[in-house]
Amino acid sequence: MKQIKMAMEMKKNIKITEYVVMPNHVHLIVILKNQEISKVPESSHLPLGDGFVRSGRIHPLQKGSLGSFVNSYKGHVTRSCKAQNFVDFGWQNRFHDRIIRDEKEYQRIATYINENIQNWNDDSEKM
Repeated sequence: MKQIKMAMEMKKNIKITEYVVMPNHVHLIVILKNQEISKVPESSHLPLGDGFVRSGRIHPLQKGSLGSFVNSYKGHVTRSCKAQNFVDFGWQNRFHDRIIRDEKEYQRIATYINENIQNWNDDSEKM
């Protein structure tokens, strides 16, 4: 929870209205408060050693985007865990996101987040 409060202080363009930190995952409702959308930076090919071929392109993180926030949040939590010698800590490579389209959907998701801890004993990914 400390990291969520710090994330909101560090990133002035976000507001976290609901969250729960579970033993193996976290749920957040993140509101992006960007004044304007910045231009998406040009993608690029990264140089690879001889014999390596990359398919696709690498896209830089867009400032103010959800991906940029998640990247920053994961990095901050990882550094904090390493500093406290939690050597087995790790993240999934990706994250799941969803645009909340109306108040009814917001309330349904907020209820799910707030009641999630009660369902921990039934979690199929439980450690």
